[in-house]
Amino acid sequence: MSAVKAVRHSLNALWLRVQEPRALSAIYFFAYLAVTILGVAVMTDPPRTIQGTLGQTLVACWAGMLVVGGGLGAATVLQGVWWLERAGAILCMSAMGIYGVAYWGIPITQLSLRVASICFVIFAILAFAARLVKTRHFAYDPEK
Repeated sequence: MSAVKAVRHSLNALWLRVQEPRALSAIYFFAYLAVTILGVAVMTDPPRTIQGTLGQTLVACWAGMLVVGGGLGAATVLQGVWWLERAGAILCMSAMGIYGVAYWGIPITQLSLRVASICFVIFAILAFAARLVKTRHFAYDPEK
Protein backbone atom coordinates (compact mmCIF):
# COMPACT_ATOMS: atom_id res chain seq x y z
CA MET A 1 0.00 0.00 0.00
CA SER A 2 2.87 2.41 0.68
CA ALA A 3 4.11 1.97 -2.89
CA VAL A 4 0.75 3.21 -4.18
CA LYS A 5 0.95 6.20 -1.84
CA ALA A 6 4.47 6.95 -3.01
CA VAL A 7 3.37 6.90 -6.65
CA ARG A 8 0.39 9.14 -5.86
CA HIS A 9 2.64 11.52 -3.96
CA SER A 10 5.10 11.64 -6.88
CA LEU A 11 2.34 12.24 -9.43
CA ASN A 12 0.80 14.93 -7.22
CA ALA A 13 4.21 16.61 -6.84
CA LEU A 14 4.62 16.61 -10.65
CA TRP A 15 1.11 17.98 -11.11
CA LEU A 16 1.81 20.83 -8.67
CA ARG A 17 4.84 21.84 -10.78
CA VAL A 18 2.62 22.41 -13.85
CA GLN A 19 1.92 26.05 -14.68
CA GLU A 20 -1.44 27.41 -13.52
CA PRO A 21 -4.12 26.94 -14.67
CA ARG A 22 -2.91 23.35 -14.69
CA ALA A 23 -5.80 21.84 -16.64
CA LEU A 24 -5.38 24.40 -19.43
CA SER A 25 -1.62 23.81 -19.55
CA ALA A 26 -2.22 20.05 -19.76
CA ILE A 27 -4.75 20.52 -22.58
CA TYR A 28 -2.28 22.65 -24.55
CA PHE A 29 0.45 20.09 -23.89
CA PHE A 30 -1.64 17.44 -25.62
CA ALA A 31 -2.53 19.86 -28.44
CA TYR A 32 1.17 20.53 -29.05
CA LEU A 33 1.88 16.80 -28.83
CA ALA A 34 -0.79 16.13 -31.47
CA VAL A 35 0.79 18.73 -33.77
CA THR A 36 4.18 17.07 -33.29
CA ILE A 37 2.73 13.66 -34.14
CA LEU A 38 1.09 15.18 -37.22
CA GLY A 39 4.45 16.59 -38.31
CA VAL A 40 6.16 13.22 -37.92
CA ALA A 41 3.36 11.57 -39.92
CA VAL A 42 3.70 14.16 -42.69
CA MET A 43 7.49 13.65 -42.75
CA THR A 44 7.23 9.88 -43.00
CA ASP A 45 4.28 9.71 -45.42
CA PRO A 46 3.44 13.09 -47.00
CA PRO A 47 -0.17 13.49 -48.15
CA ARG A 48 -0.10 13.19 -51.92
CA THR A 49 -2.84 15.74 -52.48
CA ILE A 50 -1.04 18.41 -50.46
CA GLN A 51 2.30 17.43 -51.99
CA GLY A 52 0.77 17.88 -55.42
CA THR A 53 -0.34 21.38 -54.45
CA LEU A 54 2.73 22.56 -52.50
CA GLY A 55 5.52 20.40 -53.90
CA GLN A 56 8.01 18.22 -52.03
CA THR A 57 10.17 21.01 -50.64
CA LEU A 58 7.30 23.00 -49.15
CA VAL A 59 5.71 19.87 -47.69
CA ALA A 60 9.04 19.09 -45.97
CA CYS A 61 9.16 22.67 -44.61
CA TRP A 62 5.53 22.35 -43.49
CA ALA A 63 6.31 19.08 -41.69
CA GLY A 64 9.35 20.66 -40.06
CA MET A 65 7.24 23.57 -38.82
CA LEU A 66 4.77 21.12 -37.31
CA VAL A 67 7.47 19.08 -35.56
CA VAL A 68 9.48 22.05 -34.27
CA GLY A 69 6.43 24.12 -33.32
CA GLY A 70 4.66 21.26 -31.60
CA GLY A 71 7.84 20.07 -29.93
CA LEU A 72 8.72 23.54 -28.63
CA GLY A 73 5.21 24.03 -27.32
CA ALA A 74 5.03 20.62 -25.67
CA ALA A 75 8.45 21.05 -24.07
CA THR A 76 7.69 24.48 -22.61
CA VAL A 77 3.95 24.78 -21.88
CA LEU A 78 3.98 22.80 -18.63
CA GLN A 79 6.87 24.83 -17.16
CA GLY A 80 5.60 28.25 -18.23
CA VAL A 81 8.54 29.19 -20.46
CA TRP A 82 6.34 31.46 -22.49
CA TRP A 83 8.93 33.10 -24.73
CA LEU A 84 9.78 29.71 -26.25
CA GLU A 85 6.19 28.53 -26.24
CA ARG A 86 5.18 31.61 -28.25
CA ALA A 87 7.67 30.62 -30.94
CA GLY A 88 6.14 27.14 -30.99
CA ALA A 89 2.60 28.52 -31.17
CA ILE A 90 3.54 30.84 -34.05
CA LEU A 91 5.09 27.92 -35.95
CA CYS A 92 1.96 25.82 -35.33
CA MET A 93 -0.32 28.63 -36.51
CA SER A 94 1.80 29.18 -39.62
CA ALA A 95 1.77 25.46 -40.42
CA MET A 96 -2.01 25.35 -40.01
CA GLY A 97 -2.30 28.36 -42.33
CA ILE A 98 -0.12 26.66 -44.95
CA TYR A 99 -2.33 23.60 -44.76
CA GLY A 100 -5.45 25.74 -45.14
CA VAL A 101 -4.09 27.49 -48.23
CA ALA A 102 -2.92 24.19 -49.75
CA TYR A 103 -6.24 22.53 -48.97
CA TRP A 104 -8.10 25.40 -50.61
CA GLY A 105 -6.16 24.66 -53.82
CA ILE A 106 -7.21 21.00 -53.96
CA PRO A 107 -10.08 20.36 -56.37
CA ILE A 108 -12.94 19.20 -54.13
CA THR A 109 -16.48 19.27 -55.46
CA GLN A 110 -18.33 18.73 -52.18
CA LEU A 111 -18.77 22.16 -50.60
CA SER A 112 -19.54 20.87 -47.11
CA LEU A 113 -16.23 18.95 -46.96
CA ARG A 114 -14.27 22.04 -47.97
CA VAL A 115 -16.10 24.24 -45.45
CA ALA A 116 -15.66 21.71 -42.64
CA SER A 117 -11.94 21.34 -43.27
CA ILE A 118 -11.33 25.08 -43.54
CA CYS A 119 -13.34 25.67 -40.35
CA PHE A 120 -11.19 23.11 -38.51
CA VAL A 121 -8.08 24.92 -39.74
CA ILE A 122 -9.47 28.27 -38.57
CA PHE A 123 -10.35 26.73 -35.19
CA ALA A 124 -6.80 25.39 -34.79
CA ILE A 125 -5.27 28.75 -35.67
CA LEU A 126 -7.58 30.53 -33.21
CA ALA A 127 -6.77 28.05 -30.42
CA PHE A 128 -3.06 28.80 -30.77
CA ALA A 129 -3.82 32.53 -31.11
CA ALA A 130 -5.65 32.37 -27.77
CA ARG A 131 -2.53 30.89 -26.21
CA LEU A 132 -0.43 33.71 -27.68
CA VAL A 133 -2.79 36.27 -26.16
CA LYS A 134 -2.51 34.58 -22.75
CA THR A 135 1.30 34.62 -22.81
CA ARG A 136 2.00 37.87 -24.66
CA HIS A 137 3.20 40.07 -21.81
CA PHE A 138 5.73 37.86 -20.03
CA ALA A 139 8.72 35.69 -20.90
CA TYR A 140 7.91 33.28 -18.05
CA ASP A 141 4.96 32.65 -15.78
CA PRO A 142 5.05 35.74 -13.52
CA GLU A 143 3.81 33.72 -10.52
CA LYS A 144 6.89 31.45 -10.54
